[in-house]
Amino acid sequence: MLLLQIMSVVTALTLVVLAFFLVPVLFEVKKTATAVRDVSESMQVELKPLIKELRDTLADIQVVTHATAENADGVNLLLEELGHAGHNIRMINRVIGIASDVVATSSTWMAGARVAGQYIADRLIRKKRG
Repeated sequence: MLLLQIMSVVTALTLVVLAFFLVPVLFEVKKTATAVRDVSESMQVELKPLIKELRDTLADIQVVTHATAENADGVNLLLEELGHAGHNIRMINRVIGIASDVVATSSTWMAGARVAGQYIADRLIRKKRG
């Protein structure tokens, strides 16, 4: 029976030592659980406005993206029309270049015709006098 009593005393002492160390651990676990709950609640309170703001920003980005996509067709049409206008300006430049060549050539012809006309008129006047 002595062995049973010794084992009972050892078991009782083990339980007392375990309780002596387990109680502070349980208090710390309770404090940690309370701190985690407080952090979770504060995060939830702080995250709700942030999430709402992010959703609003995302909605604004979607509106801007949609408007940009709609205007992309207009920009493409504008660039296409600018290309046509550039082509037309090049054609006008060619026509003006040809016209200026014709005018330059015709002024040379006109000067030649004037000189020839004056020469013929001088010859006719000399024939009449002479």
